[in-house]
Amino acid sequence: MKLLFGTGNPAKLDVMRRGLDGMHLEILGLKDMDRAAPPVAEDGRTPLENARQKALAYYRFYGIPVFSCDSGLYFDEVPGEIQPGVHVRTVQGKYLSDEEMVAYYGGLASTYGDLTARYRNAICLVLDENHIMESMDESLASLPFLLTAKSHTRIRKEGFPLDSMSVQIRTGKYYYDLDEDALDEIALGDGFLEFFRRLELLDVVDEQGEPTGETIERTLAHSQGIWHRTAHVWLLRRKAVSCPCSPGESDSAGVEILLQKRSHTKDSFPGCYDISSAGHIPAGVDYVPSALRELKEELGVEAMARDLHDCGKRYIQYEEEFYGCSFVDRQVSKVFYMWLDREPEDFTLQAEEVEEVRWFDFQECLQLVEENRIPHCIMMEELRMIEAALSVT
Repeated sequence: MKLLFGTGNPAKLDVMRRGLDGMHLEILGLKDMDRAAPPVAEDGRTPLENARQKALAYYRFYGIPVFSCDSGLYFDEVPGEIQPGVHVRTVQGKYLSDEEMVAYYGGLASTYGDLTARYRNAICLVLDENHIMESMDESLASLPFLLTAKSHTRIRKEGFPLDSMSVQIRTGKYYYDLDEDALDEIALGDGFLEFFRRLELLDVVDEQGEPTGETIERTLAHSQGIWHRTAHVWLLRRKAVSCPCSPGESDSAGVEILLQKRSHTKDSFPGCYDISSAGHIPAGVDYVPSALRELKEELGVEAMARDLHDCGKRYIQYEEEFYGCSFVDRQVSKVFYMWLDREPEDFTLQAEEVEEVRWFDFQECLQLVEENRIPHCIMMEELRMIEAALSVT
């Protein structure tokens, strides 16, 4: 998935690319775009307000998903009126060059002694106008470091002038004497990585379900109608019966099927009965591992690949509207069933996904769904796939 990082600073762009390597993201910088965006006013009172201003402005200009970051610098030893905060480069209305920053902050360190400093960081990611993620959590903040009046003798890295006078407290080393991995860890800590791990990235697939090599975030896949993959697992059990099936009776007679009731907080079909366990397949993952993961996460069911019976694929296309937003679903779904005799109260439900589970007689379930006598988002075609698979087992 392509994400625009709203910065023209090549050093910051390089750090972000290295930090997010392996996350199925292609990070672009402003200089990679085909035209220059107009200047963005950064007049917010906090790093988060500035990050939001930049991300929204760049999204509205370029029309692609954008994230922007912003920082505030704070010292322990200086009075409030000269705390830089979000105005790290702007002093008394003047925008400072790298050399001017070193001179100004070196002067502060000479006046007050070595300064214990920390950055408060913020990030805002705009997927589209309806889907914005942002944070200024403490996990994004830097570790404390020292800002010293004595600058390092080496040439400064453009875009990071204060690194030439920043000293890591733990080692006593200038940032310029740390290796690249240590510097990247300082510039892009675990809080930033965790923020991006919250993205639900999916493989874009063709209409045969084969990955194209591109990825997309789940909410965008649904707002734009992009083909992606899901795995569906139906849990079945046999009811205790006093006599075998009568001649001509369906092989699904005496079988119960488990339906889950979707949480009322879901972005689609809240409060509706649905497949026992289903989920989107993360980028780089195949159908079976994803199906097993969803069983564990949603229902607390530990299973193995051999427990899943493959019923084939379904190709799903529909459009709905939820909470005033368009929902265009195009998915290639692999359908499985699995035998499991477990009472509803013995499942461990994922509260944010599943409200309850309930066993239904299979034949009764067919009628309830076909006649819409329960709130559901179940396709009859899929239940017929299960019925057909049972008839040949």
